[in-house]
Amino acid sequence: MDKLSSIPGLGPKTEIKLNELGIFTPTDLLYHFPSRYLDFSHTVKISSLSPDQSVTVTGKVQKFQNIFTRSGKNLQKATISDSSGNLDLIWFNQPYLSKTIPIGSVLSFAGTIQKYQSHLTLIAPVFGPYNTGQIIAIYPQTQGLTSNWFRKTLQAELPSLIQNITDSLPSDILRQYKLMPLPSALTHIHCPKNQTLLTAARLRLALDEIISLQAQSYLQKKTWTSLHPHTSFISTPVIEKKLQKFIKSLPFDLTPSQIKAWGEIKADLLSSQKPMNRLLQGDVGSGKTIPAMLSCLLASYNRSLSLLLVPTGILAHQHFATFKKFLPKLPLHLLTSSEKIKGKIAKNSIIIATHAALFQSPALKAKIALLIVDEQHKFGVKQRAFLGNTLAPPHCLTMTATPIPRTIGLTFLGHLDLSTIDHPPEDRIPTKTFLVPNQKTQNCYQWLQKHLQSSGEQAFVVCPFIDLSETLQTVKSAQVEFDNLSKNIFPNLRLALIHGRLKPAVRHQIIADFKDKKIDILVTTPIIEVGIDIPNSTTIIIQSADRFGLAQLHQLRGRVGRGSLQSYCYLFSESDNDKSQSRLKFLETNHNGLKIAEFDLKTRGPGEAFSTIQHGFPSLRLASLSNLKLITFSQKILQAILDRYPDFNFQSLVASSSPPNLHQTN
Repeated sequence: MDKLSSIPGLGPKTEIKLNELGIFTPTDLLYHFPSRYLDFSHTVKISSLSPDQSVTVTGKVQKFQNIFTRSGKNLQKATISDSSGNLDLIWFNQPYLSKTIPIGSVLSFAGTIQKYQSHLTLIAPVFGPYNTGQIIAIYPQTQGLTSNWFRKTLQAELPSLIQNITDSLPSDILRQYKLMPLPSALTHIHCPKNQTLLTAARLRLALDEIISLQAQSYLQKKTWTSLHPHTSFISTPVIEKKLQKFIKSLPFDLTPSQIKAWGEIKADLLSSQKPMNRLLQGDVGSGKTIPAMLSCLLASYNRSLSLLLVPTGILAHQHFATFKKFLPKLPLHLLTSSEKIKGKIAKNSIIIATHAALFQSPALKAKIALLIVDEQHKFGVKQRAFLGNTLAPPHCLTMTATPIPRTIGLTFLGHLDLSTIDHPPEDRIPTKTFLVPNQKTQNCYQWLQKHLQSSGEQAFVVCPFIDLSETLQTVKSAQVEFDNLSKNIFPNLRLALIHGRLKPAVRHQIIADFKDKKIDILVTTPIIEVGIDIPNSTTIIIQSADRFGLAQLHQLRGRVGRGSLQSYCYLFSESDNDKSQSRLKFLETNHNGLKIAEFDLKTRGPGEAFSTIQHGFPSLRLASLSNLKLITFSQKILQAILDRYPDFNFQSLVASSSPPNLHQTN
């Protein structure tokens, strides 16, 4: 049974609707888990009822009425009785029920007991064999496919759906860790007989999701360690002297974190055993570029080609200018959609390129000895596979300013060695952050105008969208905000607008003008989240801040505070939701990116908080990436399998521990 059409009674129209929910096979349907449950397993006599009880009541239908109230409402009222008493049932706008609830029939009804007109009543109860006397599964649904449809279909088809399901975990592991077998877990997630079995089923299936990801990470690491690097670097006394001379020539001292990170990277580069596969994580403004530059320098001294790959043209130009400043004598090349490499590429060149441009130059791929990927989460799965599918891959250093909580690192990034820069340069002053109430926005604008005119400093105003949304009209758009600010709020200041639809050459010119202080305020979309380093820009206003995750807001805040000047971040939000307000207030007093990311993960969930690093990440249905206990438990199980079964097929954990559409990972 590998096609939806093989399920009895499931026609082409239903199949199309299932496809809209990401359900393409019977296995996908089996893994379409309930989002919540209603416990109607408690069957009681009418005389024992009390308010707020979720119950099933069985009784004889004594009467049924269609009633029109004075206020114009149409309600249906039934009265049932058992040996202990009578109970009223109320529905609204469902006159057809008179045909399905005949007087004199004995039926079971389930719902929550409430008071209605001073009487205990079941309001809008459900009835029928799939809805009463049990724990009721409530499913994610779409138009034409109700939760009731999923409940009936899955209960009827469960035996055939699970008949070919095999458990990928060894039986002794299941016994040792008291885990429910997979076929049982899939049965009880859809048709739980009691809360104990439901809890055990959810634990097993959530564990499978995490194990699947960790097994894939293990396989990636195993594959990588079996490879040999494209080039083995060496460090002679002469090379070491040149590296130290470069470090001493810098206009600042390296922080202890930078020194430690460079030592770890250097050791990887000098190893001939396996290619480097290291993630360099550092908060915004922490100085990740220097270890990257030193890596390129070591490659150049080894007469080898290095490539710094970035997601945007803006960031490519930013890095090119920085490398040109500190390494003026080395052969540097810029490769973007609008900038082509001219002339011959020397063996010891450093190329700074966008990924789109790289795909237009596949001949470069075979020559790369060192690959550095900045903001690695911005690259898709296929793009990174393009660079790594060789038996002699380049040394790879990936960098990110998105702080990655430990739980995500344990789950997704176990195949990477990790270096962290966690101490910012000493001259950096924390950016003062304020959540601005709606009634104070004009005051903020007035302060900004005076501040910019008196200090000569500059500012960003960030909006989530380019244009006004038809459905989210309270969310600020850059185009509308630019028009309003330039005409009505800051007519005496110089404003410019930048966004992703502008041609690269236009964007680069705007950034150049901003650097040259020809622009006072740059109105922008989150396109400036990475790659902008302008110390004279000291204020950032983020419009509709509630539309962003805290981790992204922290990234945006990092566009200011890049020098020794006091900087300011103002969060504007039209949402009066208490949860949104408390989340934004967290930013006022917290500047540690990792703490912010962990708080964001817990309060928004992985899909929202890490939207930027989620490209290619699976959507977890039951597990939570903030559940360190679950992740640690899964690691213990994997280690037990490794210890007992040296030849275990870990691919089976990836392939069968969760449905097919969960398997794509970075």
